[in-house]
Amino acid sequence: MFYLGFDHDRTTLNLFLCHLLSTWNARSYEFASVLFTAAAFPEGLSAASWIGITTSLALILFASSLGRWIDHAPSRLRTLLTTVTVNRIVVILACCCWVVIIAQDGHKDTTSPSDPSASVDQPRPLSVGEFKDTIFLVILALGVIERLSRLANLISIERDWVPTLATAVESDKEPPPYDLTHLNAVMSRIDLICKLGAPIVMSMFMSATKSSRLGAVAMIALNFVSWPLEYWTAQTCWQDSTRLQKEKAEVPTACAEAGVSKDIELEKSAEYPRLWASLYNVVGRFSSWIRQYGWSLKFYFATDIWMASLAITGLHFSILVFSGTLTVFLVNSGFSLKLVTWAEIFSAIFELGSTYVFPLGVRLLATQRTSYQALRPVSVHSPPVSPSPLTCETMDESQLCNEPPLHDEHRRGVSTLGMWALAFLLICLIPTVPSIWQVSTQWPRIDLGSNSLDEQDSVWKTHRLVVICIIFFISASRLGRWTASLCGQQLAQSCVQPEERSMFAGTEASLASTFGLGHWVTTLIWNKHQEFHWIAVSSFLVTLCSTSLYAFWLLGPTGRRRSS
Repeated sequence: MFYLGFDHDRTTLNLFLCHLLSTWNARSYEFASVLFTAAAFPEGLSAASWIGITTSLALILFASSLGRWIDHAPSRLRTLLTTVTVNRIVVILACCCWVVIIAQDGHKDTTSPSDPSASVDQPRPLSVGEFKDTIFLVILALGVIERLSRLANLISIERDWVPTLATAVESDKEPPPYDLTHLNAVMSRIDLICKLGAPIVMSMFMSATKSSRLGAVAMIALNFVSWPLEYWTAQTCWQDSTRLQKEKAEVPTACAEAGVSKDIELEKSAEYPRLWASLYNVVGRFSSWIRQYGWSLKFYFATDIWMASLAITGLHFSILVFSGTLTVFLVNSGFSLKLVTWAEIFSAIFELGSTYVFPLGVRLLATQRTSYQALRPVSVHSPPVSPSPLTCETMDESQLCNEPPLHDEHRRGVSTLGMWALAFLLICLIPTVPSIWQVSTQWPRIDLGSNSLDEQDSVWKTHRLVVICIIFFISASRLGRWTASLCGQQLAQSCVQPEERSMFAGTEASLASTFGLGHWVTTLIWNKHQEFHWIAVSSFLVTLCSTSLYAFWLLGPTGRRRSS
């Protein structure tokens, strides 16, 4: 699964080990934090909601800034190690806070003894005056930093290290043992293994110890142990690749330079009091950040692949995946935990299969003979000089990369495979929506407090066809979803200039978080069991729009492939 072949095993193996350690830690804390929240705040879902809202807003606001920071940092190694260090420190501090606020017994009644009528399940608002809630606010802040540092680590690895390493491999005289397609497939395979394995290991440990506090302590130990290993693997990979060691040329943008000279002049001027000067600098830096944010969006929508990227990013809106929202609905509809577990296993199998389908599909579709217009990277190193900003027409030939024909064939295969993947995803969701409609409108909501798991198993006996339809087709749709995601990732790696890939990825992540917030907004609008079918319909319509947008990009007047 991780074997690469000949001369580049050591370099790529260390890259995979570094990514494995980072992803395992991220997936472990992501799952463990849910359990810690449930143990610390058993009375409601407000704490979990605050975590989701704050992290989503942070990604929307700062993801593109992280991408610019990665693009403009001269040293790839220093950038990656910075993200690792920040993430490890933040997770360790957050777990220490969890140890403090988690009760000795996760199910202990947290209500006041003087109020016997109060219920453990009754939600209460967070209060800064409460010591427990104050610590939780600290955890919220640490969680935001953890999520941002995790994203920066992922962007640095996937959008900077991997494309650079693949380019270095292909420049050798020997045929490359693995090209960019295979590197992306293996990296995604590692992510899926960690996505499935890390929660299982954490849940087994916490079930065996029966203590959430020990789970937090285990997370602290895991981060301490993996920290030096991540350093060693990253540094070894960097030392083995001359291309990775080469410092990136810092490319200033117009918005990055805006306001800096004014700040310096204002600090040196004696006409303004120090307080007003500081206030003016703060306002100036904030306005500069706003301009940079707008510049990132302008750059994103100027690339040749923005339609394809936006189409795939829009899939984050869908709830038709075995995650928290759909799982809660199915359990409340009478699905047993056993059925839900099997559904998640089947879904993981299809997701893992996408990492094998992706390189095979690219290789097969790249050999098809079609009239194809090659994609070219877009560069916006400096402010545009034409009335139509940030377009390919303002670039001269020296700015365009001279790729061999093999690269154009692979891009053709990746672009076409993305269309097939989205079409497969859409087809799989067609029978899913009426099945969920039937469950939402005709099945009664189950009171889990008065039904055993054996009684819940009756839905398998009485509605077997509907259960099979939901589990199979949603699981199968993950094959198309992950394949499309891999296609979008490789298009961004191949069709955006190396010095601006990370900014593109950061803006892409910001838009993905925006669609993710839309997902939660729909659950707030249609929050009743009998209204869930409208959420499913809206998810299907968004998927249909995404598929149509991708098809328009691929086949339309601004697309990359035209019929002969």
